Amino acid sequence: MEINYMYASLVFLSLEFLWDTYLILRQRRVVKETREPTSDVKKLMNKDTYVKARLYSLEKTNFGLYQDFFNISKSFFVTICFVLAWLWRVAGTTINNFGYEDEMIQTNVFLIQLNISILALRLPWSLYQTFVIEERHGFNKMTLAFYFKDYVKKLLVTLIVNCTFVTGLVYVIEWGGEHFFIYVWGFTFSFTLAIFFIYTDFIAPLFDKYIPVPESPLRTAIENLAKSINFPLTKLYVVDGSKRSAHTNVFYYGLNKSKKIVLHDTLLDASCNPFVTENNFKKEQKGCTQDEVVAVLARELGRWHYKHVWKNMILNQFIFFGKFYIFGMLVKNKQLMADFGFLDEQPTLIALLVIFYYIFSPMDKVFSALSVFITRCFEFQADRFAVGLGHGAKLQDSLVKLVTDNLSFPLADKLYSTFTFSHPPILERLAAIREEMEKKKEK
Repeated sequence: MEINYMYASLVFLSLEFLWDTYLILRQRRVVKETREPTSDVKKLMNKDTYVKARLYSLEKTNFGLYQDFFNISKSFFVTICFVLAWLWRVAGTTINNFGYEDEMIQTNVFLIQLNISILALRLPWSLYQTFVIEERHGFNKMTLAFYFKDYVKKLLVTLIVNCTFVTGLVYVIEWGGEHFFIYVWGFTFSFTLAIFFIYTDFIAPLFDKYIPVPESPLRTAIENLAKSINFPLTKLYVVDGSKRSAHTNVFYYGLNKSKKIVLHDTLLDASCNPFVTENNFKKEQKGCTQDEVVAVLARELGRWHYKHVWKNMILNQFIFFGKFYIFGMLVKNKQLMADFGFLDEQPTLIALLVIFYYIFSPMDKVFSALSVFITRCFEFQADRFAVGLGHGAKLQDSLVKLVTDNLSFPLADKLYSTFTFSHPPILERLAAIREEMEKKKEK
């Protein structure tokens, strides 16, 4: 019996949606039914904070359920009504009106149409999440004008990056001959690596201001930490994330011998933030102290010490190589393209979209679960590294503050967290840190 690839893909998308919804509903039940903080939770936060975290989690979960239903409905509509084929024809008609008939030009016009459509459909959801949910719970710091300015810049950057990448990708596929998948993999890896290294220096500053941390006790403490583990720190920045959100973040980036650390200003409390003046010192109540910031960085630099980024990148490259190899076997399958509405044409970009989004969907679900497991193992390893450097107690304090400041709900359904939490649940994480501290004392 001949398989209809479109219907088979929709069956799996439905099963994936039902499985994800089942997991979310399990977590929602935990949040909804646990109205009072447990004895373990009381050690993390007071009742007032717990109630706020519970309400925030419930609202985000309910919103996410509606959004997921909209997304699966959109996927069904786009697939069954052959919207991709229609957009491709519109792109062809558009360039024909200007006297052109070239697949590469048509590919870019199609890509622009697709990206604008996607961002337009996301806009109402993003507005509600930012100006209703995040605003209600005290996290949104943007004005509507700032938001749309950000949105336009994001659209332009997305179009430039995507069009550049896809143009190169289509060219390599058509140029590469029988073994094009090898060249495509090499191009994808090189492009990803380039974006990885230039993003923070050239793209991120379009959205946020990166301010060098001046000479201060905080800078000295971070530099001493870097020296103690031979981390090649060359630049230390604070980014003004507070103009956008009250949520916190910290990360590092850069080449092997030239690393930069970026702290969101929301991570720093008034006692260690070199940009806080006496006038607003008392107003600042959230964030971590200097020792707690160093502890957070110690576990972040543990990821560098154990080469987590490179390990993940290498694993992903093996996966991409396998995908491109399979893509090479499927790209000329006329029945596959016909099932998705392309009876007479087989555009390279459309083949990429169909195969990577629909055909590889089951594979991606498996890899996603594997990635969550590996990342959680890495997180525990990074925590142990910080404990080994003597920052265990302050790491615990900082994690508790981050949970309370971000109103993260501290309890999780076991099955839900297993498949979706790349970071271990806070209670499990604190228990592991305490265990590691005990082991260190015994040595």
